[in-house]
Amino acid sequence: MIFSFQNASFRDTETGLYNQAYFMEVFNREWHRLIRDKHSLSILLFNPHINLLNEADMSKLIQIGNLLTEQTLRSTDIICRFNKYCFAMGLFGLDIQGTHVIVKRIQDALLLKEKIGLLNCNISIGAVNVTPNINIEPESIFEKTITALHCAEESGVNGFQIESYAVH
Repeated sequence: MIFSFQNASFRDTETGLYNQAYFMEVFNREWHRLIRDKHSLSILLFNPHINLLNEADMSKLIQIGNLLTEQTLRSTDIICRFNKYCFAMGLFGLDIQGTHVIVKRIQDALLLKEKIGLLNCNISIGAVNVTPNINIEPESIFEKTITALHCAEESGVNGFQIESYAVH
């Protein structure tokens, strides 16, 4: 029974995904590990543009969360419900080319679900790839990712924006 309560503390009750607090805890740990290892990471934000007051759209939210989870194949990747409207994905130890592969995989999976009539929605994706170092404030990565998400939203239906971020 104790495990159930502990599990509930880092899970989103509506989607079953990790919550933002747990995501940030993992991000912080991985950030410091990647500084040591001199490897990069990517943070992705997904805005599914759905009306959360509509029950059918709430069902879509769960489907999207499951779809995102299915597209991450490594145990180090993490998906969370970042806030009421967005999902976040942390891809640790992955370069920008690998990030493009994941985004393409997600877009292909969404297209397939749409073609067979299982899921139809507009999802904007903003991503930033960075090699952590002590001169970069981790919060700035999330600010840059939010900016990339806004650019993706402005580019139209199912838009995406991937940026590389570096401080020397």
